[in-house]
Amino acid sequence: MFIVWGKKIVRRKLGHVADFCPICRTTTDFTLVRVGSAGHVYYISAGEGELVGHERGCNTCGTTLRANPSTYTGVGKARTPLPELIAKTHAGIQDTLGERLALEARIAGDLHSLSTEERGALIREPFMVMSAKVEERFSTTHIDKEMTLAIVAALALLIVGPASLHGLMPNEEGALFLTFAGLGLALVIWQGIQSGQRFMHKAVLPQLARALHPLRPTEAELEGMRSALRVHGHKLGRRLRTADLLAHLARCKPAAMPAGLAATGSRPA
Repeated sequence: MFIVWGKKIVRRKLGHVADFCPICRTTTDFTLVRVGSAGHVYYISAGEGELVGHERGCNTCGTTLRANPSTYTGVGKARTPLPELIAKTHAGIQDTLGERLALEARIAGDLHSLSTEERGALIREPFMVMSAKVEERFSTTHIDKEMTLAIVAALALLIVGPASLHGLMPNEEGALFLTFAGLGLALVIWQGIQSGQRFMHKAVLPQLARALHPLRPTEAELEGMRSALRVHGHKLGRRLRTADLLAHLARCKPAAMPAGLAATGSRPA
């Protein structure tokens, strides 16, 4: 009997905390998650496993970042208005994030006050955040909804196609099978290629545009960043097309300021 066993990543939600999101460019609500590595049998694990680390997922833009629980003074069990969440979970936010919040205020008030170094670092930051997401996505085979439908369609072609033409070509069963198998394989490969672009347009480019929009980057700055990522071996540098990012930036609208945010000294995207 063949038994499937091994290790799997187990995530357990701990609650809500307030922190700064580099994509939203503001203080917002995060879900704090414990990440463990647990043994499994047939992908069913017992317990939460050995601690690997912690993550915080932004409940505004969906970006996942590493987290250090010691940063927070508490964890909220339910979502509450942001001022209350800050008071309960990150009361010293002005001490830990004061400089960053002041920098964001400068971006909102006078973008030209940024030095060349500050501007370069601010443009680089969201690329590095999203690069980690792209590396994870393209490190393994991913089957999305469209890819699943393509596989189903390929199997249907393989079954229905030869059968439907058997009466017209009774002596060509082998050729018919190979023809429809080739068509199905081509469909699956095409959808596999398209899957990467769908991911970029749904999960990466909107987030990059959201973070970069307040900085009003030039095409030359974006192309320079893309080239640098590519030179240093980041998959984002190969997958990203500057023209696509510019198109998303053109459609980007500033996000509304969450209620009570002014009290934190941060700003909207």
